[in-house]
Amino acid sequence: SDGNTTVSYGVDWSDHAHPTSHCWFPLTSDDVATIQSCTYTACTNPKSIYESTLLRCASCALIIHSHHLDDLQATKADFLPHCRPSFVDDNDNSLKYDQHFWSDVSILPKPCLQCQRASVATTLFGSDDSPLSSLSALNIPGQLTSFMNSVPGNLIPKMWESSKGLVCLWCSAGYHRSCWEYLSAQEDKIQCDYGIFRNIVVRPQWLTRSNESSTGFRARLPSDLFNKSTESNSFPFTPVIVFINKRSGGQVGEKLYRKLLGKLNPRQVFLLENNDTINNALDIYSSLPNTRICVFGGDGTVGWVLSRLADIYPSSNQPPVSIFPLGTGNDLSRVLGWGEEYDSKRLYNTLLKIPDAQTAVLDRWQVQLEEFDVSTLISTEPKPSENSFDIRKKFETLFKQPPTFVRETTRDAYQNNNKLPNTRFINYMSFGLDAAITLDFHHERTLNPAKFSSPLNNKLMYLNESCKYIEDFARADMWNLGSYIHLICDGSDLTDAIRDCHTLVILNIPGYASGTNPWGKSSSTSLLSCFEVSTDLFDRQDFGDRKIEVVGLTTKHMAAIHVGFRGIRIAQCNQLRVELCCPMTAQMDGEPFYLPKPVAVNITHAGQVLVLNNENK
Repeated sequence: SDGNTTVSYGVDWSDHAHPTSHCWFPLTSDDVATIQSCTYTACTNPKSIYESTLLRCASCALIIHSHHLDDLQATKADFLPHCRPSFVDDNDNSLKYDQHFWSDVSILPKPCLQCQRASVATTLFGSDDSPLSSLSALNIPGQLTSFMNSVPGNLIPKMWESSKGLVCLWCSAGYHRSCWEYLSAQEDKIQCDYGIFRNIVVRPQWLTRSNESSTGFRARLPSDLFNKSTESNSFPFTPVIVFINKRSGGQVGEKLYRKLLGKLNPRQVFLLENNDTINNALDIYSSLPNTRICVFGGDGTVGWVLSRLADIYPSSNQPPVSIFPLGTGNDLSRVLGWGEEYDSKRLYNTLLKIPDAQTAVLDRWQVQLEEFDVSTLISTEPKPSENSFDIRKKFETLFKQPPTFVRETTRDAYQNNNKLPNTRFINYMSFGLDAAITLDFHHERTLNPAKFSSPLNNKLMYLNESCKYIEDFARADMWNLGSYIHLICDGSDLTDAIRDCHTLVILNIPGYASGTNPWGKSSSTSLLSCFEVSTDLFDRQDFGDRKIEVVGLTTKHMAAIHVGFRGIRIAQCNQLRVELCCPMTAQMDGEPFYLPKPVAVNITHAGQVLVLNNENK
């Protein structure tokens, strides 16, 4: 784009990007309620919020009318303080960059680190609601002199009058201006340690322009730090690359994205758009040692990122992944100890736990569909007794009809979701009644997203969708999956084991359906334990053992697993074949779909990925 006429919004990755470029975003309706003045020093009406669209820099919190950016582009005038540096254009000494970046405030939020006293309120533009004014402190006296020289004379007294406090936007250290000027002559006091995020932040001097990268940027350690890391065979930091799905958890993802742009280096935080977003981020940071990843999203988002990592990296070199749960489900997040749902109070605490989390291996499973001749299957339906009365036969003919998800093949939810959503899964896969309810829930949420605005609403809507299958629950004794599914585990036909089941679950992790564990722990009990294989034949469940667990659920189990009971343990195996004799509902990692014709589903091991386990051992 033409740099003279176009304003760059968000994080600028273009050729025109400057190390201290701002990250502009339109103010939201929440921001307008507590609006502050326009920071542009030549603005004739800084209080106006109607003159044009107001923008806020997510990195340094400056606020400006959007039309002033056009003026700045045209005149190249330096009427705005620079933003925090996010990368470097040269290979200068890295120590030059580990310095405070000051935001000019009228009131210190905490006592001054030097004198331990609070700040006295002073105002900018004569008001108590004056904005933060960011002042780059790579060389704070020089920056102030340069900035003040560009400010119209009549504004200098008010601007200088407001300069009672300084807060570093990297480490949150706060000083009175006079206290900082006293300390600034001491070299060891100037260094910034990047505060509580020192171990996970990507420091500006680690990121430079590069023709070797498709994005034009590449992370490289400065020579002095690289030599130290090589000599000691260790890197003292664990930089975290953040991926956020803005579609997870309502509008929470977008808000978290902007918030983290102001806490970390904006160039280590990515809003997920497509595969290119993930590929580009991994390309940029491929050479940065000890990198870890945090995914903000639900199970589907985590699976998406892990899939890209598996395709790009060998297992041993892949950055391990942590999770900040958004949306519903979040079974993998629960299992790995990262929480069950979004909690804004846990944001910083979660990020700070990433460096100490333990790396674990997680199996992935491949799903392949294979057409087969249904007529070759030998019916396993029990034959009625020859002594049965005719009236009983008529009764069974009348009531023993297929379940709704087999019988009603033209439902909109089925027709609109009749493709396999993925070829790999990491959590679980299931067939039958639970998948049918989940598919209807997913379809309704797609049509009416406003009804699914909170976890409570989601649960109520799920209950509502369950009621559509009340007939199948009521007639549970009249049908079972054994009539429609042929189950083969490691070559053994185990179809008889699902004779009483209405849902078939294939588990990779000890988590399913928002926090339940159908396989159960060794001490848990089954409602129908007399029908299952002896538990002594099974190994302890482990999501990295290259084995998968197969569980059957009756309609009673579908409710009981939510209060600690387990289902019917059928098998632990290395490969699985599920032959569907009719159209069938299914789900994979919480993504429901419909298989519109008979097909064999072959499930085999597909390698492993690295995740971060936050469970206390």
